[in-house]
Amino acid sequence: MRSNSGVMRVFKGLPASHGQVAGTVYVFRKKWREQVPEYDISAVLISSEIERLQEAFTLTRHQIHSLSAELCKRVSGSESATFEGHVMILDDPVVIDKCQNKIKEQLCNAEWAVHSVVSEYAAIFESMEDEYLRERVNDIYDIGSRLIRNLLGVSDMAASLVTKPCIIVAEELSPSETISLPRHLIMGFATDRGSLTSHASLISRALGIPAVVGIGNLSEIAANGDYLLVDGTSGTVILHPDQNAIDELNKAAEINKTFNISLEELKNKLGQTKDNVRVPLIANIDSGTTISDLEAVGAEGVGLYRSEYLWLALNREPTEDEQTEAYTRAVRALEPDQEITIRVLDLGGDKIIANSKKPGEANPFLGNRSIRYLLRNPDVFKRQLRAVLRSSVHGKLQIMYPMITVLEELRETNQILAECMDELRREGRGFNENIKQGVMVEVPGAALIADSLAVESDFFSIGTNDLIQYTLAVDRLNESVARLYQPAHPAVLQLIDMTIKAGHAHNSKITVCGEMASDPVMAVLLYGMGVDEFSMTPNMIPLVKKVFSCIIRDDALQLAAEVRGMYAQEASTLYQYCKEKLLRLVPNVPL
Repeated sequence: MRSNSGVMRVFKGLPASHGQVAGTVYVFRKKWREQVPEYDISAVLISSEIERLQEAFTLTRHQIHSLSAELCKRVSGSESATFEGHVMILDDPVVIDKCQNKIKEQLCNAEWAVHSVVSEYAAIFESMEDEYLRERVNDIYDIGSRLIRNLLGVSDMAASLVTKPCIIVAEELSPSETISLPRHLIMGFATDRGSLTSHASLISRALGIPAVVGIGNLSEIAANGDYLLVDGTSGTVILHPDQNAIDELNKAAEINKTFNISLEELKNKLGQTKDNVRVPLIANIDSGTTISDLEAVGAEGVGLYRSEYLWLALNREPTEDEQTEAYTRAVRALEPDQEITIRVLDLGGDKIIANSKKPGEANPFLGNRSIRYLLRNPDVFKRQLRAVLRSSVHGKLQIMYPMITVLEELRETNQILAECMDELRREGRGFNENIKQGVMVEVPGAALIADSLAVESDFFSIGTNDLIQYTLAVDRLNESVARLYQPAHPAVLQLIDMTIKAGHAHNSKITVCGEMASDPVMAVLLYGMGVDEFSMTPNMIPLVKKVFSCIIRDDALQLAAEVRGMYAQEASTLYQYCKEKLLRLVPNVPL
């Protein structure tokens, strides 16, 4: 029932996930600040207390892996790697050693040892100047809370108390909390903190749950049972909405419902413009994505298979046969005319495994990652390339190389590919002799030498997420600089334009596989600039397909020509110009 108490209050935040919803509030309170038991133990109990601690670490690790698996069932792409930071903390021998030393030296119980160590780590991270590193304190608190609950033998009561449909209001939600909540009962999210690029926001969008973040102090004002309106499209939240506000929400919801019906009607149709020009829309997936997920959204193939998730799932290098089985399973699941692009191992940066033998790096995003790691570990690289080649006999499959920055890397990579082909021929193993190999353009250096790279590769796939980060020196997960992460920045657009022209000059197909492909505003602009196909998070395909079905090709060409003449403008101006023009062409589309 709607609560009639209280005066209507309007809050503005960041529109993290599209959609409108109204319902009763459930205020999600964090448990870390609750009393943690502290008591002394005798020396004879040290070993048993350490044994309890180790069992808690094992159980917590199992829970995190289960949460990660559950997340992989619901989403694909970078969001499914959200819990890597948690696993890294649990696998860090220094952390458990510190806890054990607390028990030995202070003769304290395991719960208090964990609390003390986690508090020390949290204080260090909270004092850091870098906003992104300060945000990692949430991972530390999350792990600490789980360890203590497991030591106490209690369940996560906060999530279990959600027993009926509600809108979750919280100061902030960790990825663990977000995925632990019962999906069928969560109508929306409204949080005091958070950015559009935080893990919780990304997960909300992937799950299709309306969300507004960065509201301020809503969790201090709202109470359980209050009636709340959340507009994840505009970033507006209304506590105790009046009838006019509810009517406006219902009107917007009805428009969205009609629009969503039109999306469903397009599901089994190929992507194309209103004047019947083809625009292939394909999917970004990993080893945890089911083909039924792709069929449900009308994907026409796979433009990015993130092979590193095989490594991350096992926390080790999969064998050549294990890789061959996984790639073969993926290619066989597609229709015969659909193509899959396997990106070779992209470990490093924010993705590592326990036995990757990577030395500690001050800046892993600029270090030994992706193709650099593979070229320094040719045995690992060869096992993967052989597996991809062996799988290529089962359907349309091509290989993609990430993080190419210099021509020498491409040449060395192609030489190793040729060696693998020779080995397989000698062994009598079949493979596609004409398999295509392409370059992922995701650093400015690659875009600037795209003409040379196009001569020695078959296609380009523009990874816009990294291209924006490396061009603008902005970490998109860092809230303090998130405003500078600008897809419509003239420098980014010019690098993309340069890549497209170089590729087409050598008859290379151009795909975009970053998040820009999922944004209808940017997708239409990029199509006008010459992009041939778009690979994206699967659940965004229906919306992008709908937008393309409502425009003619000349609309996109004209938009691109106009934007090229506006490069002296600010990025926000360019984006708003594209958005307003698209809204005139496709009214009522949720942008």
